Amino acid sequence: MDFYNDSYLPDILHDIAQGLLSPTMVCIILLILVSAFFVGQVIVEYFTERRHFKQNRSAIVNDINDASYQDVTDVVAESKLLRFQKGALITVSRNMGLPEESLFALAQMEIGAAEKHYKNRLAWTDTISKIAPLLGLMGTLIPLGPGIVALGQNNVVLLSHSLLLAFDATVCGLVCAILALIVSKIRSGWYDQYIETLESVMGCVVDKAAQARNEGVELPVNYTGDPLKEFKEGDKRGKSKKTPKERKPKED
Repeated sequence: MDFYNDSYLPDILHDIAQGLLSPTMVCIILLILVSAFFVGQVIVEYFTERRHFKQNRSAIVNDINDASYQDVTDVVAESKLLRFQKGALITVSRNMGLPEESLFALAQMEIGAAEKHYKNRLAWTDTISKIAPLLGLMGTLIPLGPGIVALGQNNVVLLSHSLLLAFDATVCGLVCAILALIVSKIRSGWYDQYIETLESVMGCVVDKAAQARNEGVELPVNYTGDPLKEFKEGDKRGKSKKTPKERKPKED
């Protein structure tokens, strides 16, 4: 007994494979649209965010080192850092009166939140760059089955149609992967620079707090506000608003 020929397994596999052709084509078309969207998004991001990142890392570090303890927040607010960098640094600078370990943990949390935000942005294009070639391969192989059958039956029309569909799926899948990979590489370079700058300046703020602690200077703590709502990127002065949530530690 020829189990393969006498069973329905070949027909079942054929039906499943051919049934996946339409969903595969739909997914490839959707990926093309999503990839084009991310290309447009990275262009917009360049003009709205990247081109405004003009802060010299050495300059801001020196400015913080030269500033008084109470003026660190103002130095950060007046810098040319990005909004999310200012927000993280101001949160830490307004809690410089915390104990050393607590302040370090807060700084790590702010940096970690920024890294998570950017990883989530990169996750989309990273996933597309991996999935698109696989879908393109599926779109290539599925039509080749009927094409091979058509070749055995000398049906040139069906064969050419199958080959054309297979090649189109391959090209579209590769185009999606290339676009997504380019976007990921561009953004990854930007975001690595943003995080490195944030870590450098954050370390300077933490060191400044350590100096104040050694000198017995009282600094503010218990700030839980949202700096991004209090500071505007285009504000020439960049001065912060006082908030009731910020207070100095009680004297022992």
